[in-house]
Amino acid sequence: MPRVAISIGELSGDILAADVLGHLRRLHSNLECLGVTGPALRQSGCESVLPVEDLSVSGLTEAIAHLPRLWHLRRHLSRTILDWKPDLFLGVDAPDFNLGLEKSLKHHGIRVAHLVSPSVWAWRPQRVMKVARAADTLFCLFPFEPVYYQTTQVRTLFVGHPLADQLKPLDDIRLARQALGLDPDRTTIAILPGSRLHELENLGSVMMQAARRIQQSFGPIQFLLPVAQAGFRPVLESLWEKYGPNQPLILLNRDGPRAMAVADAAWVASGTATLEGLLVGCPMVVAYRVSSMSAWIAKSFLGLNVRWVSIPNLLAGELLVPECLQEQAHPQMLADTLLALLQHPERREAIHARFLLLSQQLRNNFGETVAAELAHMLAAESEYGSGS
Repeated sequence: MPRVAISIGELSGDILAADVLGHLRRLHSNLECLGVTGPALRQSGCESVLPVEDLSVSGLTEAIAHLPRLWHLRRHLSRTILDWKPDLFLGVDAPDFNLGLEKSLKHHGIRVAHLVSPSVWAWRPQRVMKVARAADTLFCLFPFEPVYYQTTQVRTLFVGHPLADQLKPLDDIRLARQALGLDPDRTTIAILPGSRLHELENLGSVMMQAARRIQQSFGPIQFLLPVAQAGFRPVLESLWEKYGPNQPLILLNRDGPRAMAVADAAWVASGTATLEGLLVGCPMVVAYRVSSMSAWIAKSFLGLNVRWVSIPNLLAGELLVPECLQEQAHPQMLADTLLALLQHPERREAIHARFLLLSQQLRNNFGETVAAELAHMLAAESEYGSGS
């Protein structure tokens, strides 16, 4: 009876792991599983040694304060897993917690797979060796990631991105706009300043000022903004009244991909939303800014070294979508850059066509692909020994 231990670090990893586990059970119906779990994993029949909620901390200061507790939990988890004697361990994302755990388990002879490469192409490239020491196999979500590990012994596989299996452009944008109560024929701009309150207040206010400038120079536009949490609605309404055009802002509950899918173009904060925009085919202007001190720390101490920050540009290997970062993320720059997209439909069409090609590269039946590789590891112990 095969045994697999799993550790996730946040709820997004819970969804990925549950998807993989569901497909793995189709290959091994008698599979036993335990580990750090969220609701999705528990529903999938994974025994919970530790709920992921116990690991959740936010912010650098809070994380430092919780380090002794997190180290204690990791030691407890390691002992529990070693006593249980699994055939395989799967760490899902959360490298700061999982890589140390994986290294310990691998040292004790357990085969280890890690799902989701750390962003070694942008932050702390020295983690390449840390990953290689911790895992026998690394599953990468992006096709440009395996090359960073080519000088190491870790087996690296591109398995596709789960979002690419879920998201695609709409067949009928006009009909989708009508369903949202939008004018189907009016130029539509989506505003995605981020999902955290400080991002809404900082980048959101800039995007709203840019919206005011666009309206003054382009004509009738409807603006759509997805709300990450219900409690943010009053904040957004207040910011719009202060900074935005003199017209209603259409707020959409949570669904960022749908907001971008019905839009002609969007302002998008750098992050996962740029990938979602690519998958639904929305031309975009990417923006982000942090304090000067945070930017200095990122470059000086965290090893930030990347030519582009947005996922579409990283996938394309070129400046496919405009990026307005730091001092360039000001209202006039955002307005001018998006206005250039609105005034040149052929440019939007070219970006949309490139997005479709990049999306196809990311679609690889993620859950099924990872599960098949894990089943292969379970069946071929000699090939995936941990002595590296």
